[in-house]
Amino acid sequence: MQKNGTSSNYYESSTSVDNDAFEVPLPDNSVTTVLHYCKKKILTPYLRFLSLMGLRPLTNEPRDVCICLRILSGTYTLSVVLLMVLGYVLQYMACFRRDRGFCYVSLQQNGSLLLMRELETVHERTCEGSVLFSFVVPGLLHLVAYLHLLFVLRSTDDEQLPILMERVFLISTNLSTGFMSQRKLVRTLWFFVICGLVWMTLSFIVVNYMMSDAGIHFKWMKKSSPIVLLSMKILLVICTLWHDVVQATVVSNYCLQAQLLTSYVQFMKEKLLQFPVQPLGWMRDIEDFKKLLNHFNDRIAPSVCLLAVTDISFALSGLLWIFHLDYVDLETLPIFGLSILNVLLWTFISSIPFIQASRLSNSCEVLKSVGQEARTRPYVHQDTPTVELDSVLLYTTSLKISAKLFHLPITGRKLCFCVTVVSIIVLTLGQCHYFISQ
Repeated sequence: MQKNGTSSNYYESSTSVDNDAFEVPLPDNSVTTVLHYCKKKILTPYLRFLSLMGLRPLTNEPRDVCICLRILSGTYTLSVVLLMVLGYVLQYMACFRRDRGFCYVSLQQNGSLLLMRELETVHERTCEGSVLFSFVVPGLLHLVAYLHLLFVLRSTDDEQLPILMERVFLISTNLSTGFMSQRKLVRTLWFFVICGLVWMTLSFIVVNYMMSDAGIHFKWMKKSSPIVLLSMKILLVICTLWHDVVQATVVSNYCLQAQLLTSYVQFMKEKLLQFPVQPLGWMRDIEDFKKLLNHFNDRIAPSVCLLAVTDISFALSGLLWIFHLDYVDLETLPIFGLSILNVLLWTFISSIPFIQASRLSNSCEVLKSVGQEARTRPYVHQDTPTVELDSVLLYTTSLKISAKLFHLPITGRKLCFCVTVVSIIVLTLGQCHYFISQ
């Protein structure tokens, strides 16, 4: 009877963690409580969001559902892909570029300055000459990035994110600051999700203002009825917003897994330094981490790399256009405030994965010195044989682990060097009057 009462009390204490979105787990840090907290606060909501994006099945247990639900899930994913393709076509038909919006040409007519925004010839001339690089290539890179992540998450029933998240939470249970670390980790993960939502909101505002400030004319639809044109404009807004949602989803998935791997390394370091552990078991945990890291670098990173190429090109193209350094669109006029905000948004979304990768690489670098630090601890490992401590020291110093993008290790030193070089180039071009508006 006492056993049943204890189980009942434990169930009540386990379910009590649902009251607050960021409430910490109970101090007992039992495995069941920690896993319940992990799933309720971040894992289950985020997996449902990935299902909404078509990246995961609509049901959490696809093997146990009927064939009708599987067909429904596949049809939904196909609809998502078709919506993205429709968006690329509509953007070309409307001559709407993500790096610039609609290009306006300043012309002189009857002695007054007019913005020829509603003339079809203006939009046609803007679309000519750069169809491949302005529409086809960016659209293909965006679509392939989504399809690659879809293949990774669906083809082999990939469970990297749930496994990684549960392991990180379980590793932190026995640390001296376990429940505080879990609370901080949940808030950090939600921070990346919220950043994605903020980016989508700002991008949606910029896109809508650009569209409302321009007379939109669709190619091959000159004699269509107003209702058809209005429907196409609404579809253009919806598809463009969906493109941004896909963009934020791919980037946030990368950032979340990078943060989890960073916390994994930090918790493993604290575990070795705070408690006497079995060196062989600790090294096995590091080997498991290396497998997760290799999966992260080989299968999750390529999608972000494809998007980074597009995003960086959008940011640079928009910046050159603002300063009238485009060799073709010399007479086009940007919407100065929104055009700058558009460039900043593309710069932000392209830089976040590199920052997260550098943080993960820096944590991996710190792990190399943990063996020496544990070797010199006078109290924690005083009962551990010296031979085992020496094996940990040799093992950690020989580690070669880091986050990679474009198959290159990303570190903070490399990012600082790149920022320095770019700053020098910008300063030099400014001193040579390349950034003076004409």
